[in-house]
Amino acid sequence: MTLSRLAPVAALSLFLAASDAPAQQPAQFVVQLWSFGIAPNPIALAAGKRVTLTFVNRSGSSHDFTAHSFFAHATGVSGAVEDGEVELAPHETKTVTLVPARGTYHAHCSHFLHKQMGMSDVIIVN
Repeated sequence: MTLSRLAPVAALSLFLAASDAPAQQPAQFVVQLWSFGIAPNPIALAAGKRVTLTFVNRSGSSHDFTAHSFFAHATGVSGAVEDGEVELAPHETKTVTLVPARGTYHAHCSHFLHKQMGMSDVIIVN
């Protein structure tokens, strides 16, 4: 086979190999909640990079992670978020996958007096 005939065959082979390659897995990030804190603080994420956030409630009480603006500005949001909140029963773990938008966002637990008792955080997306 001549070189001019090998080039299209090689290109087709590369295309087929690339289409069979698995999609790149999102980065993993764990957010822990307890009575009365959230960690890490601040939460630092990369703008435009797909990430799976795993929310872990270490407490025997229910909590939520409320970040309306953060979730509203993100794209490709899937998972356990509803109306800008991730609700967690005692000792429950839930995940949300998204692509965060650049910015600084505030997060907190919206349960009665939890924010005032220290359950607040900042999300910095650079």
